[in-house]
Amino acid sequence: MQHVNAEGGCRCGAIRYRAHGPVLSAAACHCRDCQYMSGGAPAYVIVMRKPTVQIIRGMPAHFDSLADSGNRRRRYFCGTCGTPLFAEDSGFAEIVTVKVGSLDDPSLFEPSAEFWLSSAPPWHPINRELAGFERGPT
Repeated sequence: MQHVNAEGGCRCGAIRYRAHGPVLSAAACHCRDCQYMSGGAPAYVIVMRKPTVQIIRGMPAHFDSLADSGNRRRRYFCGTCGTPLFAEDSGFAEIVTVKVGSLDDPSLFEPSAEFWLSSAPPWHPINRELAGFERGPT
């Protein structure tokens, strides 16, 4: 299991966070909600336990939606510049996904899986060397 000791935040600098601890998973999610939030691409995320990620400046805005699983998804973003930061799922109460693009050093990300391949646009490249799942974890 990879361990991360990193900081990140939004583009405008209003929100900063620290992530320190084991990475439970690293993945690309191709679900339609993630495509909406990213502008068309999948969401690239690292999965961590909530206590290992602390906001150290600012307060993110959030948007709630109902996932295909029936769980509530809460996505956090900067209310000023719109940078996606985190997501939570009511079915996984102790977990937070950190958006890789918000890390100061996104090169720390190395995906191990791709989810929701059934929703990926046909033009988006899929890494067939990674574990691939037609849907997401439930």
